[in-house]
Amino acid sequence: MIDPSVKTILVAMNNSQENRSLFKEALALAASMRARVVVVSVTPAYEGNMDRLFMRDAVQQLNAPFEEVLMVAEEYAVALGLSLETIHRTGKPDEQICAVAYEVKADILILGCAQRMQIERMLLGRTMIEVIINSPCDVLLIPEEGELRVNKILVGVDGSAASREAGRRAIEVAKSYGSEIHALYVTNIPAERSLRYGVTREAEQQGWEILKQVVNEGKEQDVPIVTAIRGNVPEECLASYAQENNIHLIVVGSKTGSMGFDMFCGSVVERIISLTSCPVLVAKKR
Repeated sequence: MIDPSVKTILVAMNNSQENRSLFKEALALAASMRARVVVVSVTPAYEGNMDRLFMRDAVQQLNAPFEEVLMVAEEYAVALGLSLETIHRTGKPDEQICAVAYEVKADILILGCAQRMQIERMLLGRTMIEVIINSPCDVLLIPEEGELRVNKILVGVDGSAASREAGRRAIEVAKSYGSEIHALYVTNIPAERSLRYGVTREAEQQGWEILKQVVNEGKEQDVPIVTAIRGNVPEECLASYAQENNIHLIVVGSKTGSMGFDMFCGSVVERIISLTSCPVLVAKKR
């Protein structure tokens, strides 16, 4: 949720190079809405024997780079005449980040992420996906060297409850900042069905009906919405559409599976991030 009703922004940072500019974007966002900013950095718990490290100050050395990140963020904020709170934790990063989100009653959680195809991701391995799954609030992912702007927003819709939540969030942002919204429906027809007569036309008709609902919701808030349909893999379509139309922010929903997990959604978001430099907002169910 990126609108003036936001009260608390939580920024999760580690000591990676691409993560260093993250708090600058967070401070800019906070300044635009007069929000409280909390920055958390988590030292991954060391499960081995400290004696084997042959370091008298092993814990201090493990904590040092993560504490330094917090210090640099605070110094930067002070230089701009702004304030922020810092929290250092030790443990499993995704668990600690989400725990802090609950504690500070965060309205939005911001993560930095490396734009890579392989396992090298923000913080540790699958941390990004685990945070998306367990976060109590919306998650904003900002790629390395990414810039947060909301002039043009792209929302992916498919008629599910999650995509309706994403549509509402996009409308909230657009109404607050005067943004232009593009709603994209992707037919994503399985190969074994794509050659059957009428399948593509039927899927597109369904898509236009779903897009019509989004447009009507926008009209209720005096927010016009541009609509489009593409046929292919959803994340690839979102990324290519964003590039072709100079989109600044992509909004997607967070789907929950039958077992209560949205790992699939997390993987989709991860692939979108790897294909585009746009920040991605994952709208969580309220």
